[in-house]
Amino acid sequence: MLVSVLSYFLTADLIEQGCIVDWQSVGMTSGTILLGISALQTLGAVVARGFRGRAARRRYLARRSDFNQRLQAGLQWARAAKPTFKAWSGTRPFRVSAVVDEATDCKSFYLTPADGRPLPRFEPGQYLTFDLQTDPRRRPLVRCYSLSERPREDFYRITIKRTGAPLGKSDLPPGQGSSFFHDQIHVGSTLEVQSPQGIFFLDPTDDGPVVLIGAGIGITPLLSMANSIVHQQSRRKVFLLAGFGNSREHPFRSRFLELASCDNLHLDLSYSRPTPADTLGRDFDHRGRIDIARLRQVLPSSNFRFYVCGPAPMMESLVPALLEWGVPESHLHYEAFGPASVKVGRSANLDAGPCHVKFTQEGESYTWTGEHPSLLDFAESQGVALDCGCRAGNCGQCLVTVREGKIAHAKEPGSPVGDHECLTCIAVPQGDVVLDS
Repeated sequence: MLVSVLSYFLTADLIEQGCIVDWQSVGMTSGTILLGISALQTLGAVVARGFRGRAARRRYLARRSDFNQRLQAGLQWARAAKPTFKAWSGTRPFRVSAVVDEATDCKSFYLTPADGRPLPRFEPGQYLTFDLQTDPRRRPLVRCYSLSERPREDFYRITIKRTGAPLGKSDLPPGQGSSFFHDQIHVGSTLEVQSPQGIFFLDPTDDGPVVLIGAGIGITPLLSMANSIVHQQSRRKVFLLAGFGNSREHPFRSRFLELASCDNLHLDLSYSRPTPADTLGRDFDHRGRIDIARLRQVLPSSNFRFYVCGPAPMMESLVPALLEWGVPESHLHYEAFGPASVKVGRSANLDAGPCHVKFTQEGESYTWTGEHPSLLDFAESQGVALDCGCRAGNCGQCLVTVREGKIAHAKEPGSPVGDHECLTCIAVPQGDVVLDS
């Protein structure tokens, strides 16, 4: 059929031009054209298959890359969420390579491994545990400090604020760990450091929008998270709310300005006690403390993943308020300093009612009524001395064996705990117990 059509048009064209029709030539010409068309069709099919093949290859590579990223993120989460997994066992010597004044009574310490080997990755939000030899006649003082920089292979950074005596208790001594760092640690000092750990970290398996909330020195793990998100050039939406007393107490001011210039990061600064030189709208955005009212002003909704870290008053008010606002517990991650973690985390099923607690070193039983937030506080109220460090379930210094009975932890321990062990700083009895103290 196609040959007939081609012959007709060719003949008509030749007749119109006054030419004698040579039917043999017409047939040969038609055949040549048909061969050309057939070749073009074949070539087109090959090209189409090539395009489809390359597109399929690209889709396959994209799926494989996405799978590998999800697998790697899942492995990162599994390693970080397991307190038993550590990048190295025991302690490792680190040298202090730099000390930087960040704000009033606030210093950053840059730590490099004494052996010069690359540092293992940590998850933004985790902390380092230090065995501090404050007195050669005593056991090392154990303290935990959050990492304040994104993961790097060449150094770790911690930022420590000098802790004074407890508010209203000037007769008590200031913080031993922070004072030791500020007064005794300098460039060239060597510190014994445990590997990064902690269950408060930026979830690598979740790329949803986040709200990072930090106050005072509690900003350190949140700054690590923000720096990591920006460094990875992630496009996830980020709200960073930070609270300080004033500009003198505000560490990393230049870095905060750099973060504020990122398109996907919104910064909101609150000063509770601004100096006369601090100008609203220029130096800070809100006068007062970070509370749920401020969050409702800044955030378009509660549909975010929340990461919160700060002092006791903020944690004890803000975390319950976020839950009341409708934030699912699975979207709310928080870390508190000291006993605040217990007060926030306590739930009704932890209150087992009056019972007896026996400490083997004392040989006596004491009546637990539930008025103390933890076994550690209860022991101290009875004059029983127990080892302790962070008082937040992170360092493991208060670990004891449970000889009889059962206990419950008010939060997930950040340090490894065996089946018949407990961290007294975050543990409460579930009936009569005997502790090997």
